[in-house]
Amino acid sequence: MFRPEKVNCMPDKKIFLARAGARYSMLVKEHGFMQRVNALFLQALSQIGPLVFHTTVSIDQLPNKVVPRVFDGAKSATVFLSTLGESIDQLINNYVNQGQTFEAMILDAWASESLETLNETFDHKLRETFGEGTMRFSPGYGEIDVRMNKYIVKELLNVEQITVLDSGEMVPRKTTTCMIGWYK
Repeated sequence: MFRPEKVNCMPDKKIFLARAGARYSMLVKEHGFMQRVNALFLQALSQIGPLVFHTTVSIDQLPNKVVPRVFDGAKSATVFLSTLGESIDQLINNYVNQGQTFEAMILDAWASESLETLNETFDHKLRETFGEGTMRFSPGYGEIDVRMNKYIVKELLNVEQITVLDSGEMVPRKTTTCMIGWYK
């Protein structure tokens, strides 16, 4: 398990605001808007508990239905799960339940980009260790069924803290599984 510093999860404001459907250049001119966003940014940062569970195995140890075609020629693969934890989901849900949809939308966009930033940080760390590899790949994209998350989380990584629904969706919501194939 890898427990990154929260700073390794901080998304670029322009990117997370774009995810929320906002144009940064227009919003910075709106009186009070950036102060609200900054306060939510800090609140979200205080609520995340980033964790990464990972394993590296020979490609032959993985079932074919988990290995994407882009891994052709790879000798091994690192499979990892990254999560921001339950608290950020609870914070977003609290805002939704209070009818504060603006706050919920901004926090949801922030958390999605925060999770992607965490994945990029861990991806970079792996490449420093293993060298040349494939693109980072997640079930649900391409030919790997998102329901394979259950195998990855429960059997391969043996992570008890994450619930995987039959649909492949994971709880907490700000959780992803990723794989990278290695050529050496």
